[in-house]
Amino acid sequence: MAYRRSASLLTALLVGGALASCASAPESPRVVPITELSVGDCFSSDAELTVATLAASCETPHLYEVMSISPSGLGETFPGDEALAAEADEICSADFQGMGRDAIAGLVALHLVPSEASWTDGDRDVACLLAASDGAELTGSRLPAGS
Repeated sequence: MAYRRSASLLTALLVGGALASCASAPESPRVVPITELSVGDCFSSDAELTVATLAASCETPHLYEVMSISPSGLGETFPGDEALAAEADEICSADFQGMGRDAIAGLVALHLVPSEASWTDGDRDVACLLAASDGAELTGSRLPAGS
């Protein structure tokens, strides 16, 4: 499934019991298809945004953080690039502005939308991302607590 990227003005693992005393190596970054991202994931990507390299934690430098994922409401037939981008702009702008003025300082919202091929395969999700407005890496989560 391929996604297109465009811009708009856009574990902790709890171990209990006997495992708590076991030493383990730190989790390393994982490469996953961009379509497998979840809200709160921090990642970097290839230039085409087809795969994501998930950061071991958001404290590790990364380029993007998934702010929200929403289903498109544009029906079953591929609506076209312009209609899908317009819907994604609206969704991501509302989510971005809803974070509050202080939270979004220095950030932009970006969106990932299904390509026509992935739409045909049943993918209808719009992913809204946060990125630094200057393109620099981020460190730490930018989502409000409880998101």
